[in-house]
Amino acid sequence: MAFEQLSTITDGSRYHGYRERTDGVMAALAFIFLVAWSARIIGFVTFSAHVRVVLETVQILIWMVFLADLIIRTVLSEKSWRYIWTHPLDVIAVLLPAARPLKILSVFAQGGSILSSRGRMKTMQAVVLSTVLLLWIGSVWVLSAEREVPDSAINTFGDAVWWAFVTVTTVGYGDYAPVSVTGRIVAGGMMLLGIALIGVVTASVAAWFVSVTAGEDDDKREAEEADRDRHALEVAERRQAEMLTRIQTLEAKIDVLLAHGETPEAILGKKPRRSSRDGAPSAGADEGPGQ
Repeated sequence: MAFEQLSTITDGSRYHGYRERTDGVMAALAFIFLVAWSARIIGFVTFSAHVRVVLETVQILIWMVFLADLIIRTVLSEKSWRYIWTHPLDVIAVLLPAARPLKILSVFAQGGSILSSRGRMKTMQAVVLSTVLLLWIGSVWVLSAEREVPDSAINTFGDAVWWAFVTVTTVGYGDYAPVSVTGRIVAGGMMLLGIALIGVVTASVAAWFVSVTAGEDDDKREAEEADRDRHALEVAERRQAEMLTRIQTLEAKIDVLLAHGETPEAILGKKPRRSSRDGAPSAGADEGPGQ
């Protein structure tokens, strides 16, 4: 039992160590893949065959790295098959070429340090990053599927970007629409993701406005409390200074009186009380003779 627990801890630490060392590298490779894949499709007509081969080779090499990374992470994880089910982006990135740039989101979702570590800011940045990636990937993907279709209206990258915008925002003007099976599948996926992203964006913007308003109220309240504390401190300091001045004045008067031979009792306004042992009259000495 102890050996199994030690083995689990060791495997977990190895997995987390590997992930910390490779998350940034995999995100960078995902970005490189996005550039190479986009350039090969957008510049398919203008690029020479040699350039297209180089770009495709880069894509294949990065795919091999993604596959090796998925295998290593699966082996190092505590429960191999559970890792596959709980990390769908990693699996999809290996199976679908267009989904490989989503590895950036996978790294970010697993706690990567690509963006801000603050909760609200991190959420907003994740929404923006997801939207940009969805628009870009959808545009390039539908262009790849529709450009060579005779009846398609999406023939340039500009057409594809416009179509992606109206699709994600669920506007759907209808001036551009995919006609191929692949293009329609991409459109369906973008519609579903677009609805989800619109909801997230709306909620994030509303939360941001609420936080700004609450932040202004909190700042005003803190400023008022700071003013009250500062005023109380000034009053306390002024009273302390007045008290010190009085004490110093009293000490100076006492020093003067002592210098003139006055006793402390006289200074305090009290007469010295002599005891009967020193010849002082008793308590009844002042009483009349007839008493």
